[in-house]
Amino acid sequence: MKALKDETGIIKTSRLVAILSFLFGSLILLFFYLTENTLFMLLGMVFLFGAFILNSILLIGLLLKYSEDDAQKDLRISILIILANIPIAYCYYQIAMHIFSTIID
Repeated sequence: MKALKDETGIIKTSRLVAILSFLFGSLILLFFYLTENTLFMLLGMVFLFGAFILNSILLIGLLLKYSEDDAQKDLRISILIILANIPIAYCYYQIAMHIFSTIID
């Protein structure tokens, strides 16, 4: 089995972006929970949109690279890391909406 050559760095980049997206999203949600400041909710929504776009672009790049490489294990792991952010982001969104509804009441 050939070693995977990541000439473009898309594997490392996608993993880094996915992990940083998770960490920054978690921090924004934590600050919103602790302060109940709606500015953090707005920041979270903007961040969610930007992270979705960036992660989607990287996911497409990984899928294209997956179809042309022989060594696909690293690509599968990177794809799964990015895809794991989807249910996490949805859960964070639901938590933020719950916090927001308690602020309004």
